[in-house]
Amino acid sequence: MTGSGAMKDGSGKVERVLLRSRVVVPVTRKGTLISKGAVLIDNGEIVYVGEQDGAAGRWSKDDLVIDEPYGVVLPGFIDTHVHLAQALIRGFVPDSVTLIPWLRDWVWRLQGVYGHEDGKASAELCVLEMLKTGTTTFLEAGLHSRYGIDGIAESVLSSGIRAVLSKKVMDMKGYATVEDALPEGMVEDGEECIRQFLDARRKWAGAGGGRLDFWMGLRTPGAVSDEMFERVSQLAEETGSGVTMHLAEVKEDIRYFASRGFTPATFLRRCGLLGRKRVYVHCVWLSEGDMEAFAASGTSVAHCPSSNAKLGSGVAPVVRMLEKGVNVSLGCDGGPSNDSYDMVREMKMAALFQKALHGPQSFTAWDALEMATVNGARALGLENLIGSLEVGKRGDVVVIRTKVPSLTPYTDPVSLIVFAATGRDVAHVLVDGQPVVTDGKVLTLDEERVLRKAEERFEVVKGKFLIGRT
Repeated sequence: MTGSGAMKDGSGKVERVLLRSRVVVPVTRKGTLISKGAVLIDNGEIVYVGEQDGAAGRWSKDDLVIDEPYGVVLPGFIDTHVHLAQALIRGFVPDSVTLIPWLRDWVWRLQGVYGHEDGKASAELCVLEMLKTGTTTFLEAGLHSRYGIDGIAESVLSSGIRAVLSKKVMDMKGYATVEDALPEGMVEDGEECIRQFLDARRKWAGAGGGRLDFWMGLRTPGAVSDEMFERVSQLAEETGSGVTMHLAEVKEDIRYFASRGFTPATFLRRCGLLGRKRVYVHCVWLSEGDMEAFAASGTSVAHCPSSNAKLGSGVAPVVRMLEKGVNVSLGCDGGPSNDSYDMVREMKMAALFQKALHGPQSFTAWDALEMATVNGARALGLENLIGSLEVGKRGDVVVIRTKVPSLTPYTDPVSLIVFAATGRDVAHVLVDGQPVVTDGKVLTLDEERVLRKAEERFEVVKGKFLIGRT
């Protein structure tokens, strides 16, 4: 990295950044690579993408210059399903339990003793990992009021990452056909959920120069009444908010809808909850008709292969969804179900599972990369701003350094990144044209403090949880 005298504006922000690398992968079209490429960002906006020779005369000695002769420059990764509050409980939950008892007896009971300090510590730990591994944008699954929504939003904002946070919305206690699945510590009043969502959206949507947005995160069917589903649909239309929800993750979900005469898609259509900025997570057990309804309405699916595999939930029919025109993005999910918030590793998992089921030709490294970038942007309604490296889009950029044993010799850069790299190979990350990770070090968070705080708060949460089980 050169250009330490990079020009900054009055707020201390870097005004112009030039990245030069072995190759730029703009993710504008499958197979497009720019050897000896360059990306120039001016006040957060990409103003040039092309060969290095073409950037000559467009930059000055006052600009920040990031030279990576062994680097691959890519759009920042977009994680469309993240549980911020679950980073704190990674490794503590049994890894041989199916979804509903796993949630009911462990995850929800652990989260049900959180206070604001615990929620913030977990969120900062999660964001630290995401930034270090190249995630520049994420969609939060749904925040409980006990986590301290404002404190989390403040931390996310100051970290420099781009985010869509959401308020969990519920008015019942079940999960599918299982009644009273939610422990008291996780139960919330429906009217209070709506009030908190509206307050948070007024306060945080558009903050950070547009880096933050605020949606509604519906709890699963069985914890949400039909009336609340319809109300969320109406509020989403009125406010412009998106909606996200776990859906068809396990067969119990399908049995729940069938017992009421619906499939997932027919139920959502009845409630007015299909369409753009509607992101449904997992969707392992969607029918052909469900996929067609999603494709026709522009509804998105967030695929979480590691989580589905660990919990034995199944493998989502991603190849079939893509064939039908469904927009499928990628999500890491949470600490206990994935154990990682690394989108590079998640791309590999997505590709391998589909190849195993449908043959090696069915799903390519490019398919995985698109899910982690352009498809994620489309899911969030941000495809005009992020997801690919194009003039006029925001400067959300990741640089992966290939001069390491696992990425040598240098061959096909996309195949190497999807199948051989991990997030630990990320060298630099920029969000909105601002460096947030340099040479693997996060500039916006005190890593030592975040790790220390997470250790401290986990001990507090564990103690409360264990007392509750005696």
